[in-house]
Amino acid sequence: MFYAAFAISIIALLATYYAYGVGIIGMTAANTYSTIYLEIAFFLSVFAYMLAKGNTLSGIISQLGLSRKKIGVRFLLIGLLLFGAMLALEYGVGAYSYYTHTSLPTNVMKVLGGMPIYFYILSFTLIPFTEETLFRGFLVPRIGIIPAALIFALLHSGYGSISEFVAALVFGLLAGYVFKKTGSLYSTVLAHGLVNFLTIATLFF
Repeated sequence: MFYAAFAISIIALLATYYAYGVGIIGMTAANTYSTIYLEIAFFLSVFAYMLAKGNTLSGIISQLGLSRKKIGVRFLLIGLLLFGAMLALEYGVGAYSYYTHTSLPTNVMKVLGGMPIYFYILSFTLIPFTEETLFRGFLVPRIGIIPAALIFALLHSGYGSISEFVAALVFGLLAGYVFKKTGSLYSTVLAHGLVNFLTIATLFF
């Protein structure tokens, strides 16, 4: 089932690129659909790979830090602390930019503006879960915190500004450390979701 679903997500992703290339859909629709299909592929690829290695479904859930014992209040509070650290960093960078008159451009408004409302909802619900599953739950134990954070940051380089790259890198490092110490993916998913929610909120307020 996971193999078939993964294949379908890849086919849908390629079909989206093709439809955009021949002018069937516009850039906004292409960005929306391709992002969703790619995120689904991230999640399914992890399970497909780990199943192919002989792991059971319950074993995979445990390894990824998604077992029920990893969703307690303690882990959720750690997630809030991680979000607080990112929020403090953002305010710190903003203060530095203001007092030093240093421009720190960001392309979030340009890239995300005009997306359908359901995409915004998915950005702080589905997307944090799929990305944390791949980058923290799967990659951190295998390649380490720093390489996983670098790959995560490169994924966000599509925004086209150094600000988003650095923010993603810092979050990747902190989230990787949190996952390594707690073994809970729920902590990083919560923090990731809140960071994305804050980003989306800036588009409307």
